[in-house]
Amino acid sequence: MADRNTTTASGAVRWWMAGLLLGPITFVMSLDRTAIVIAAPTIQSEYHFTLVQMSFLLTSFSWTYALLQVPSGWLAERFGPRKMLYWANLLWSLLTALTPAGSGFASFVVIRGLLGAGQSADWPSSVLALKRWFPRAERAKANSILLGGLYLGPIAAGPITTMVIMHFGWRWAFYGFGVLGLLIGFAWWFGFRDDPATHPMMRAAEARTIALGQAEEPSRPARGAFLAGLGSVQFWAVGMQYFFLIMIQSFYTTWLPTYLVRERNFSLASMGIYASLPWVALFVMVFVTGALSDAILRRTGSVWAARVPVAVTGFVVSALALIAASRTPQIWLMMTLLCVSLGAVGLTQVSIWSATQDLGRSSTGVVSGWTNFWGNAAGVVGPVLTAYLVEWTGSWAGALLGIALSGLAGAVLWLFVHPERPVAALAGLTPERLAA
Repeated sequence: MADRNTTTASGAVRWWMAGLLLGPITFVMSLDRTAIVIAAPTIQSEYHFTLVQMSFLLTSFSWTYALLQVPSGWLAERFGPRKMLYWANLLWSLLTALTPAGSGFASFVVIRGLLGAGQSADWPSSVLALKRWFPRAERAKANSILLGGLYLGPIAAGPITTMVIMHFGWRWAFYGFGVLGLLIGFAWWFGFRDDPATHPMMRAAEARTIALGQAEEPSRPARGAFLAGLGSVQFWAVGMQYFFLIMIQSFYTTWLPTYLVRERNFSLASMGIYASLPWVALFVMVFVTGALSDAILRRTGSVWAARVPVAVTGFVVSALALIAASRTPQIWLMMTLLCVSLGAVGLTQVSIWSATQDLGRSSTGVVSGWTNFWGNAAGVVGPVLTAYLVEWTGSWAGALLGIALSGLAGAVLWLFVHPERPVAALAGLTPERLAA
């Protein structure tokens, strides 16, 4: 019952930490990722890269980022999120600023691959930091701040990067984002502590509230957590459902502008405005979901009720709205349904990262890294599969139906996640303590 009795703390240092440090780091990281997509046509024209070469250049980041998720999660637990996120931020900011140093296809691919390796520690470290700083009853809302920073990137990166390119050239976009990343990294180092109780601004009442909200959670990572997780149905379910969620989300990340221009006959100018609207819906919904999920947990005391129905609803609504959008001829209704579809993804996103903290407990870094690995694998597979489905079915409607079906598969997988039952081998819990 500790979670329900300690939801209002005397102090707000943890919220300032999330809003002024973690959220901005995630936002700048998202700017770094998105800048290459905006600058891609200019880079391709200047270096005379083929479309095949550009596809390898743009996805080289994702391969290293995905493959290093689990090791980065383990390192975050081993050395703490403060050190890992600082050094990772330093590396990826420098590599962002060095991106214009690429002189040909191979050098660009190497730089982007190293950038993916540097950013691989960002998400497991951030999720672990929130787990340590927030009682369980507040984690959904805290995770919404993290996701808000991530989704603000696609909204802001387009106009910011375009403006810089038009006035100063594409190279200065990378210089600017690199310097901005270094500055926020220094702020993180001086403003964050792995143990909330040791923060110089932390008051005893707030530290006690955080500790009470984590009283039943062991603080030391379990040994061999990743290998132990491979024998858990929950471990596989939470990872694979994220694969299916990003299959849907990757359509908006990669193909939505092309779909609007080629299938719906939008002009380039109008496409730039309309393509951002679903991301605005997602940005808003992660904050709504965070408040909703925490309210359900306080009211019911049930982790299952606060996570599973919300996540399943997000999957189902997103899938059905995407199918309906692909089949309606009215432009205003199509855009409304696309906003509903991507907005519903926010219901599931907040639930996922709260569930990784519920399941992993002291091994949250490993569980979040495993989950993010599956998501980034889908980020590579999804766009390619969508293109093939368009060819096989002869229409975008057929392709989007196939992508939407993955959402229904993800909803079914949530029935096996059971966030109310932490995985004993991952969380460092004995069977006796788990039963208690």
